[in-house]
Amino acid sequence: MALRPGQRFLSLLLLLIGLLLVYNPVTKFPYTFCVIIMYILAVTWYTKRSLKPLRFRKLDSKALKIILLSYLVLELSMDFVFQPLVNKIFNEPADYTAFRFIEGDTAVYFSWLLKMWISAAVGEELLFRAFAFAKLRDIFNRRHWVFIPISAVLFSIPHLYQGLAGLTMTFLFGLFFGYIFYRFKNIWINIIVHGLIDTVFLTLSYLGYLEFYSMVW
Repeated sequence: MALRPGQRFLSLLLLLIGLLLVYNPVTKFPYTFCVIIMYILAVTWYTKRSLKPLRFRKLDSKALKIILLSYLVLELSMDFVFQPLVNKIFNEPADYTAFRFIEGDTAVYFSWLLKMWISAAVGEELLFRAFAFAKLRDIFNRRHWVFIPISAVLFSIPHLYQGLAGLTMTFLFGLFFGYIFYRFKNIWINIIVHGLIDTVFLTLSYLGYLEFYSMVW
């Protein structure tokens, strides 16, 4: 059923509020995304009387196979094809120096793993995929593949601190994550794949191998 103009404007406003919460000056990582998660769940339940628009679906054996295949394809292609290519194009690697403090500190490493799964895996996927797709569908009164690049742009903007190469890599990740959500319509798949990707990144940071992301063709 098509939404009235007022309802579509409300969906746009609710999406903008969710996106602006990323930049709110009151909370810091990881509490910012804890607030965002609660906002998304509350808003979705209040406006839809259900969390179904966020696509929390059962993880069966087929979904687990999709997770494994998606993770392997994404990890290998990004690490060994796209990252070196982006580094070469911009003549500099993505700036991941903000994560060097994790190196060799086991307590910080496990603390950040937990924070990452809450903020990046759950929080970012709920905001930039589940919530963004649901609200864009309300706004445009249809489901469309163009939501994939839109969500990828929104996802990449908060990563400006990583430089142009890092911004580009985040955009590419956003395209892949957007496609996975558009194709399989199960936010749990996105959350787990995203979490596995970031777990590898934090593990390499802990082991002192951030230079791995600096290679070029």
